[in-house]
Parts: sequence; C-alpha cells; structure tokens
Amino acid sequence: MRNVQETLLYKWFDKVWNKDDENAIDELMTDDAGAKGILADDQPKGASGFKIFFNDFRNQFHDIKIDVEEVISEDDFESARTTVSAIHTESGKQVSFAGMCMVRIVNGKIGEAWNNYDFLGLYQQLGQKLSPVE
Repeated sequence: MRNVQETLLYKWFDKVWNKDDENAIDELMTDDAGAKGILADDQPKGASGFKIFFNDFRNQFHDIKIDVEEVISEDDFESARTTVSAIHTESGKQVSFAGMCMVRIVNGKIGEAWNNYDFLGLYQQLGQKLSPVE
C-alpha cells in the first residue's frame, strides 16, 4: 500500500504551507519551474517566483492548513487533491476551499506544476462578488 506521506506533494504542502517553511520552497522546487494557475507568465519562474505568491498569500491569510486528501503518482508525475483552510487576516473570517495540483518531478523536485484551486469560492466566502468588466 502506498504511503501518501512519502510523496513529494505531501512533503511540499506539509513543509511549505503547514510548517510555514519558506526555505522548503528552494529545497523542493527547481529554479526554472513553472507554476500554472499560481504564477503569471511575466513573473519569475521557480522558487523565486513562487515565493512572491507564497508571501502574498501569507500576508492575506494566517493559520494556513492544507490537508492532502489523496496523491496519485505515476512515473515522474504526481497529482494531489487538497483542502485549504485559513483565516483571512483583515476580516478574521475562517475560509476553506478545495483544489488540485499536478506536478512533473525533475531530480526529486517540482519541475513544473499545474494548479486548479477554487479561488472564486474563497473570494465569495470573503463577501466579494463577481461584477462584469465594462
């Protein structure tokens, strides 16, 4: 039976987010990794680019906890289904939203990532609404 706790994605979410270890980003992500769904195309790639998102999210939320519900591994790919919970710093509201992440592993590190998180649900929990662009 597979041990989810031995997967790279479990280690990523546990070290980086649950243990709030910014140094783990360098340890677990290549310098040129892309992170679709998290980083804009014009942002730096790799650990330095991801740290921009990481610090911005940590500034907006605290007590961040990511539960890794399941990880599927095959060859050099892993995919994880997760639930994120946190407290919005400005409002004090507890939020929870689901997401999925798939990574390509290069030399034991995240070499490329595709992220799909329910940020719309997150913003709705904070009372924000979509409005048409004019």
